[in-house]
Amino acid sequence: MDGLEELLGYKFSDINLLKRALTHPSYTHVHGGENYQVMEFLGDKIVDFVIADELCRRYPDRDEGSLTKMRSAIVSKQPLAEIVEQRGYDRFIKLGFGELESKMRSDIFEALSCAIYRDGGMEQAKAFILRDLAQLIDNASANSQNDYKSALYEKYCNHDVNFECKDKSGPEHCPIFTVELYVDGILVETQKGKSKKQAEQKCAEMFLKADKK
Repeated sequence: MDGLEELLGYKFSDINLLKRALTHPSYTHVHGGENYQVMEFLGDKIVDFVIADELCRRYPDRDEGSLTKMRSAIVSKQPLAEIVEQRGYDRFIKLGFGELESKMRSDIFEALSCAIYRDGGMEQAKAFILRDLAQLIDNASANSQNDYKSALYEKYCNHDVNFECKDKSGPEHCPIFTVELYVDGILVETQKGKSKKQAEQKCAEMFLKADKK
């Protein structure tokens, strides 16, 4: 846990809170004990509040619709999952069976936020959330403009939405990425782009446009 606490930038008084935040239900199904489900539930509300509060402070003149789009670009499943993977928190997850998915990674971020809140209070949780999501927050305004991924996450918030990079071709200095979009496990769109993000945006755009017809 020492290595994880260093990554988190927070030292726990009650290390059991941290251990629980990393325990997937599949692990307790096999071994017993407590898992992160309740912590994830509360953490979701904490992260949502912290980000909403920060956006309202930064953009006091924006309307509700604009703020909602910016918030979705930050706190949706995929952005949080990518942060967990980039920071390396997912290396510490206790999994009983199955494979790590984006939903699990985003759940872990929310559970960790809850663990820090319960151990050290709201200010500590806020500091952690704003630090880890700083780049997403800084880019939220630009990303919310014609951000089809955020629109997709917002519209299909109760569905399992995943992007998978299936191929990288072309020369190293000018690669082409092929990305597939899955909704509830069903392949719904495939697009190419000069970056994974560009291909993901194209997938989301084409699927949303087709969905309106």
